[in-house]
Amino acid sequence: YPPITFPAPVYSMAIKPKTKADEDRVGAGIQRLQEEDPTFDYHRDAEVGQSIIAGMGETHINIIVERLKRKFQAEVEMEETRVPYRETISKPNRAQGRHKKQTGGRGQFGDCWLKVEPAEHDAGYEFVNAVVGGSIPKQFIPEVEKGAIKAMQEGAVAGYPVVDVKVTVDDGSYHDVDSSAIAFQMAGAIGMKNALEGAGPVLLEPILEVEVTTPDEFMGDLMSDFNGKRGQVLGMEPLGNGKQRVKALVPMAEMQKYAIDLKSITRGRGTFTSKVARYDIVPAHAAQQIIEQARKAKQEA
Repeated sequence: YPPITFPAPVYSMAIKPKTKADEDRVGAGIQRLQEEDPTFDYHRDAEVGQSIIAGMGETHINIIVERLKRKFQAEVEMEETRVPYRETISKPNRAQGRHKKQTGGRGQFGDCWLKVEPAEHDAGYEFVNAVVGGSIPKQFIPEVEKGAIKAMQEGAVAGYPVVDVKVTVDDGSYHDVDSSAIAFQMAGAIGMKNALEGAGPVLLEPILEVEVTTPDEFMGDLMSDFNGKRGQVLGMEPLGNGKQRVKALVPMAEMQKYAIDLKSITRGRGTFTSKVARYDIVPAHAAQQIIEQARKAKQEA
């Protein structure tokens, strides 16, 4: 017989064990529940640093959490999933990274100049060594790159990873005694941070490609909801039997509780699927709010 095709999860929440003792019980409980329920998914999202449970709706997730508590004595706290924002730059810039520290004995000295340029979309990260004349010894170039990567991971505006950037180290200086690997790592991180700040950093958000199947009578309300979510409708397709399929692009940040919204709009008769289509620049008014939230969270931490 052909295998059963189970629907993909449409509603997600992040969970974390309430106590240290709950950690092991949560893992064992989740594994057992997944064996019993193929429509339930659990994974660790390294990009946002959260453990995610996903199911067919809010009620489904609440039942999973309740079963963890009742059947496996594992209590968890739930919170909204974080949006995996990213950052990039909009113009070239060149800056110096200089690390100098003098103590009683041997000091630390590292100095480099880094140039950053916007790369093609989805090009990732490229590091170029353009140092001539030995102004930075060859063994310290990889250390400069390590420092630059560390600064990129920490972000330029809101603490999210920087992507699609070409980085070139083209000059610097060193000290015969005080220069070391760690000193040039520090210099690389400082130089990268300085270069990013002057390169017009912008925030990127994931855009979902959404497909919704709904009865004809709810099309008007569905379109209004997409407009309120900064969505872009790509097309509509009649399916017969009084139903239509709608395709749209919508920011992930606006889709966190869409399973609940769609249930309300269509009285439980609509279904949807979604997948990440691309990353786009966040509008200025929305970006400012995200940056402020990130700074507040960092201060609290």
